[in-house]
Amino acid sequence: MKPFPIAALLICPVAYAISVAQTLRSAGGATGWRSVPSLHISLDLPPEIRYVEVATRFNSSIWNFYNTLFAHDAALTNALYAMVDKRGPEPDATMRGEIEGIVATTRLPAKFVQGVQALYELQTLMVPVVNGSSRQDPLPRRYRALERWPLRGPGCTGIVATNTADGTVVHARNMDLAPVQLFAPLVYEGVFTRNGSVVFRAEMVAGYVSLLTGYRPGAYVVERNTRYPAHKGGNREMLDNLLGGVPLSGWTLRRMIESISTYDEALAKVQSAHFVATEYVVMSGVRRGHIVARDPASVAHLSTLGPAAYVIVTNFDYWWHDVREYFDPTGGHLGLPRRVAAQRILNASLNAGLALTPELMNATISADGVLADTIFQAVADVEVGLWAIAQPVLP
Repeated sequence: MKPFPIAALLICPVAYAISVAQTLRSAGGATGWRSVPSLHISLDLPPEIRYVEVATRFNSSIWNFYNTLFAHDAALTNALYAMVDKRGPEPDATMRGEIEGIVATTRLPAKFVQGVQALYELQTLMVPVVNGSSRQDPLPRRYRALERWPLRGPGCTGIVATNTADGTVVHARNMDLAPVQLFAPLVYEGVFTRNGSVVFRAEMVAGYVSLLTGYRPGAYVVERNTRYPAHKGGNREMLDNLLGGVPLSGWTLRRMIESISTYDEALAKVQSAHFVATEYVVMSGVRRGHIVARDPASVAHLSTLGPAAYVIVTNFDYWWHDVREYFDPTGGHLGLPRRVAAQRILNASLNAGLALTPELMNATISADGVLADTIFQAVADVEVGLWAIAQPVLP
């Protein structure tokens, strides 16, 4: 089904709760939406040439990203390249081929292209405080420059809710990643095909081959959110896994959505795969929904859509009272976590007798206090074939 822009949802109608409308009109909410470019990627092609069109189209934006953040920072690039040298080639030949194709098309340094595939894993270095008390462990000197990884967070919001108007499950997602001015021009929708048929659709960032947000028609939606380690030693555990060649979780999920067509099998994969770093995986399907909080080798916590109308996560284990979310400024209101801002809207709507429709879910993730460094939004419902994607426009 051809996706339609979130812009078509616009502001919530008069029947919506007054608090929702007031939130949308406030200074921090979205004022509109931009469409996301859509490019077809054939899984029938050799991996080395799948991304030629993508890399050619986005070449100047990819180079701008590299030149602005990495090319003139010798300490950072040396640490990143040292990590790549120690890690060695990616374990999956298909991933290696896709990376090689991007390098050949863009002429970027090969170690840089491989290194930024660990974007999500290295994001976990960015919050050095464990529940406001003790500092995380420092990295070895050779890799210490990675602690000032320039791709900023925390970010991302995922909500899976039951739409009581029709009983289906709606999935709303904000992908937040800064610097926005460098990342937003790299975002596109990848329409992955095999034998001429669409296998899945995905939010993609040019130059990055792993999954960020994916939609397998009729089966499931999956998103990834950064999750920061909650125990001392978490940084070293992540680095040891990275240097040891453990497959990157985004690639594991990319291969999953290519080959697994049922929700239960996908959920089992998400729970059993070995990850490099801590992470959240948010899933929705036909009358199903889960949030899986992952440690590298196990499931730390599982939230299941059930008696409650919705499940939600941003980047912190709020069910264990992780106070770090109250120091997160990305929603624009220090002391008001993005999760809490979203829950206020959802709860006010439910108290007013309103269904958690796609329109209301879009209003929620686009509201002041919830919207952050957002480069991509999706509202999806696999049961009805909904996959609405866009980039928000800020005041």
